[in-house]
Amino acid sequence: MNRVERKMKTQDLVQVALMAALIAVGAFITIPLGPVPFSMQNFFVFMAGLLLIPKFAGLSVLTYVLVGLIGIPVFAGFHGGVQMVLAPTFGFLISFIIAAYVISKLAYGEKNFIKILSVLILAEVIFYAIGLPYMYIILTKVNGTPMTFQSTLAVGMIPFIGPDLLKAVVAALIAPKILTALNRY
Repeated sequence: MNRVERKMKTQDLVQVALMAALIAVGAFITIPLGPVPFSMQNFFVFMAGLLLIPKFAGLSVLTYVLVGLIGIPVFAGFHGGVQMVLAPTFGFLISFIIAAYVISKLAYGEKNFIKILSVLILAEVIFYAIGLPYMYIILTKVNGTPMTFQSTLAVGMIPFIGPDLLKAVVAALIAPKILTALNRY
């Protein structure tokens, strides 16, 4: 491997690690709202998808999740450890990996605000399509909490729609500017 290839590889690893760290920082910016806290994690998942190529976007989020699962308290509420697999919010963490890849696949390098925002809204659908059923199963089957799927929507989605849309708008506005500043267009 020549020197240029090594430098590119190191740069890629640094970018993956930086995005994983930013997602962790986003997890620490939290407002507790029942079983699902309001955090900035998904904003940085949006940014990973918009700023990194698909495999690195997914890898950055996977790295974040694995770091949390080995016990480093990087999840919302300063939690970590393998027991988090049984947390009601773990399905959202799984969805973040998939969504980061999909965002990058569909919108990496995109300049059109409406297209970027549409992809980020699709990512939100992915978050909820995976996170809500997982939360429902953990709360009802594992924790024994009597809930309907409608009450799961009430605690796991409804309070977050507005803030998530705002985060998507901000990400759609700033990601193209960051890519331009990094000369990635």
